[in-house]
Amino acid sequence: MGRVLPDLTGPLRIFRPMNWGNAVRTASRGGTGDVRGGTGDVWDGSTMTAAAAACAAQLPVAGFLAYVLSLDNDDYGAGGGPYLGLACAIVFAPLLLPLAGVVHSALQTLPAMALGRLADRWRWRRPRRGGGRERAWSLGLALAAQVPVGAAWAAFFALLGGPFVALTLGAAASGVVPVLAVAYWRRQGERLGGMPRRRRIWLRSALASVVVGVAVVGLAVLATVTGLIKEYEPPQPSPRQLAGTWLSDDGKTAFTLGDDGRAVVPRARGECGGAGTWTVSTDEPMNGAPPRPTVVIEVDGCEGARSWMIGGTEDDLELFVVNGDMDAPDVEKLHRG
Repeated sequence: MGRVLPDLTGPLRIFRPMNWGNAVRTASRGGTGDVRGGTGDVWDGSTMTAAAAACAAQLPVAGFLAYVLSLDNDDYGAGGGPYLGLACAIVFAPLLLPLAGVVHSALQTLPAMALGRLADRWRWRRPRRGGGRERAWSLGLALAAQVPVGAAWAAFFALLGGPFVALTLGAAASGVVPVLAVAYWRRQGERLGGMPRRRRIWLRSALASVVVGVAVVGLAVLATVTGLIKEYEPPQPSPRQLAGTWLSDDGKTAFTLGDDGRAVVPRARGECGGAGTWTVSTDEPMNGAPPRPTVVIEVDGCEGARSWMIGGTEDDLELFVVNGDMDAPDVEKLHRG
C-alpha cells in the first residue's frame, strides 16, 4: 500500500550529519547507539517530520490570532480586504501549510535544536543525572536556542527595515511548539519502541490544529460579544479638532485648515493650490471603501475637490487618501503639525 502523505522532509536530510548527540553518549556507555525515540538525530526523518508537522499546524492558529488582534487597527479603507485574505488562506492552506512547515522547521526549529544540542555537549563528561532531569535540561537548551537563531534571522530582515526586537521574539516564539512536539513524539517513540509513522504524526498534528483553532474562534467570538475585543471605528472629531496644519510623512505642509472653514493649500504641492474651503462629509468615499468621515477641500479656481478620510484615534488623528488598486493600495497619510 502506497503512502497517503508524501515525505516532504527528504531535502532536509542533507544536514543529517548534525546529530542530536545522544546516540554517541549511549554508545560510550556501552549501549547500542540505536537512534530511537528520545535519542534520535536532530535531522533524522522522524524528527524532521514531527517539527515540520507542528510548524504547519501552528500557522493557521497564529494567523487567526494575528487577525483577531488586528481588529482594532485601522484598515485605511481596505473594507473586505482581511476577509478576502482569510478566504484565500482557507482555500490554499492544504497545499501551502505542509511546505511552509518544512521551510520553517529547516530555517528556525531544527537549527536551534542542533545549536541546543551543541551547547549540551559540555555535560558529556559530567556525572549523569536522572533521565527526567536530563530530558528537561536538553529541552530547555533547545527552547533557549530559538532566541539566537531567531535573532540571526531578525538581523537579516532588520537590514531591510524590519523591527529587530519584534522579529527576534516572533521567530523564537514560533519554534516553541515544534520543539515541544518533537519532545512529545520522542517520548511516544520510547513508550512504543519506535517513532510513529509519518502519516500519524501529520494527521495528529492537523487534528490538534483544528481543535485549537476552533477553541480560539470560540474565545474570539465570546470576547467580541462581551466587548473585550472591539472592532476599529473611525473617530468622529469636531471641526475644531481638525483645524490646524497637516503635514505629510516627509514633514512638508499638505494644507492648513482654519476654524472658520477656510483652507490653504500650498501651490507647490500639486497642480493647483491657493485658498479655499473645507467641510466634513460622511458620504461613501471612492474605491468602494466603507463610509467614514471625510475632509473635503475645495480650492478656489481649481477643478474638483480633494477628499481625505479621517483615521487614527481621538488622541492621534490622521488624514489619509488611498491611491491605486485596492488590492495593493498606496496609502498617503497626514499628521497634525
